Amino acid sequence: MTHGVSTLKTGLPTWRHCLPAVIPLMLVVGTMLATARPSVAAHKISYRQITRTHPIAVQRGTKAKVRVWSNFTLDNSHSTFFVPAGIRMTQAKEPPKKIAFFEPKELDQGEDFGFDVEVPAGQMAGVYEYRIATDQAVSSVGHLLVTDHPVVTETAGDNNTSKTAQTVSVPSAVCGNIADFEDVDLYRIRGRAGQELVCQIFAQRVTRLIHCMAIQYPKIHLMDSYLTLRDEQGRVVAENDNFVGGDAMLRCRLPSSGDYFLEVRDSRYAGDPRYVYCVEITEGPLAVATFPVAVQRGHSASVEVVETHSINVPRAPSRERRQVTWNVAADAVPGWRRVRIPGADSRPGPAVPQLVSPHLQRTADGRNLKVALAMPIELPVGISGRFQRPGQTHFYRFRANKQDVVKIDVQSQRRGLAVDGVILVMDAKGKILATADDGSFTKDAGLSFRAPADGEYVIGVRDLNRRAGDRFIYHMSVVPSGPDFEVHGEYYYGMLAPGGHAAWFVRLNRLNGFDGPVEILVDRLPRGVTCQPVVIPSGVNHCALVFSADRKAPINASLVRVRGRAKLPRGKSRVEVVREANVLGELRRAGASRFVRMPIRTQLLGVTRPLDLHAVTATPVDVTLKPGGTSRITVRIKRSPEYSEQVLLNMALLFFNKTVGEQLPPGVSVQGEATRKLTGDMLEATFTLAATAAARPISRWPIAVVARVPITYTIMTSYASNPVFLTVAGQEAAASRGR
Repeated sequence: MTHGVSTLKTGLPTWRHCLPAVIPLMLVVGTMLATARPSVAAHKISYRQITRTHPIAVQRGTKAKVRVWSNFTLDNSHSTFFVPAGIRMTQAKEPPKKIAFFEPKELDQGEDFGFDVEVPAGQMAGVYEYRIATDQAVSSVGHLLVTDHPVVTETAGDNNTSKTAQTVSVPSAVCGNIADFEDVDLYRIRGRAGQELVCQIFAQRVTRLIHCMAIQYPKIHLMDSYLTLRDEQGRVVAENDNFVGGDAMLRCRLPSSGDYFLEVRDSRYAGDPRYVYCVEITEGPLAVATFPVAVQRGHSASVEVVETHSINVPRAPSRERRQVTWNVAADAVPGWRRVRIPGADSRPGPAVPQLVSPHLQRTADGRNLKVALAMPIELPVGISGRFQRPGQTHFYRFRANKQDVVKIDVQSQRRGLAVDGVILVMDAKGKILATADDGSFTKDAGLSFRAPADGEYVIGVRDLNRRAGDRFIYHMSVVPSGPDFEVHGEYYYGMLAPGGHAAWFVRLNRLNGFDGPVEILVDRLPRGVTCQPVVIPSGVNHCALVFSADRKAPINASLVRVRGRAKLPRGKSRVEVVREANVLGELRRAGASRFVRMPIRTQLLGVTRPLDLHAVTATPVDVTLKPGGTSRITVRIKRSPEYSEQVLLNMALLFFNKTVGEQLPPGVSVQGEATRKLTGDMLEATFTLAATAAARPISRWPIAVVARVPITYTIMTSYASNPVFLTVAGQEAAASRGR
């Protein structure tokens, strides 16, 4: 993952009351010592919840102004971060807004703030994830589309009839929004006979990670766009509903010269101000993919360009289809990336997905449509396949020894292609031994298969609904595997003040019997911030990451990276691997406690000004438990002068009574109620930790006390204490205690 930051130097004026963010418990923030810079804290501070960006697109090589809406003030923004890097976005100079505190409703989108955006000419077109850091908070995820085409913004007033339709040119990137139910936007396009017109909308792709998008939960969430092209008489020339997910792409060859009207709407006639979109109106043909989609590094491959004019039409002979050659350097970084395919007239074309693999790459031969005709493969291997006729299943044959683990991963929809993959694993006679359909947050399928005996096995791959066509392309990797792990947890964002602390929570998903130690790596920290090192030992699947900021740490923020490193057994040897953390952002949908999480690419940690709690102090710093014994931790808080309401203390990260982040090792628990509540003048509480007689030994295990401040009934801002180092003595300690 690459990441970038643009910064804007600002002063630190007195803080103002502002709207709360809509989020439960993922925010874990720090303390502020009395020696730090004095200032007036706000009441009920939470992170910045981005709800809307408009216009949603900026042309590469240009500067533009955008508005960003947030359910908490974005005043005093000092940094923005984009993934991938390159775009610069700084807060525009505008008078600060004085916003009175109130509890947000489901449809609230907050206040808008101006930002100046600069996109380098060499920036790749596509959707970018961004985050914002202010002097007292960090933000949720926003989106920005970088386009190759001049940006046109929907004009004010009604444009829902042919008489009021807004005239736009070709090419252009039209940014608007379906603001209300039954809203329809019309755009007038001057076309010529025989012209191939391509209209692609970005709607779900630029709002899928935005909070508060449920306008009528559960039936209506993201915009389900529908594009219709009509002639001057109102006759339908072309229309499309779903192309990439719920985003439509309309393409047609115009029958005559004249005016045409592009109609943009939600397929359900739903609408909301947060239904922002960009429609790229261009002249085709445009590349949308290649076949095959992968190339081995250090090799070259000739690939067929899949273009808009060939989609859903009878396949032309391969000799009539455009070919390009990929040359990949031997030191190229393995993984998925986007590459540009020049147009047939040498114009810069759109980016398409490409996989650079360290393994041999093969292409399905098109004859492997029966188990008896399964294509033989040797592992490790990658295979590009395409379903050319409805109902097809592709079969592949490989050998494995008893207890060998083989990892099979099919990718299509994650790369903007059309296959809804299903995997079957069979024995040599066709008996099904394992199946897989949807993966985590994707329609792509994957599984780890352990061979029950020496012999041959067959993999079958098909589309769930037996569909076919030029875009029904998949890539399948089949590689030897074994004991392994994944890194998950609660580390979407966090904040801490100079001299203070913060905590994130890691959870391991151990795979295929792996039970070895995993070192958690944390880097790219903000200036002045350190993290307690931690190795998750055998028998433990979680830990806390406790951050500390120097008392003189400057206000700043950074995209932090969390990874896990371990040595895994592979045959008779062990190999060291590093696994990137899986990051989920929280999306509030609707209802008192309904929240959804979606994969994102960024983990943002910021050093900020003082917060609601100026200190959360836990003593003693070193705690030792004997098996079967107990020990006490005393917690004391220091409030902001403006915050006098309840504070909830826990030894875990909770959402209501559900534990979403654990840190105590197995065999250690809290005696009595899990939550301690401080109200009124109460500033101190105690926790008694108890170890079972069978608790495993562990040395100086870093933990922290979590202090939660309620923003609303379901929204909590969580703070962390200083690190406490927990030791569970060995069994010899228990024996000596019993003598």
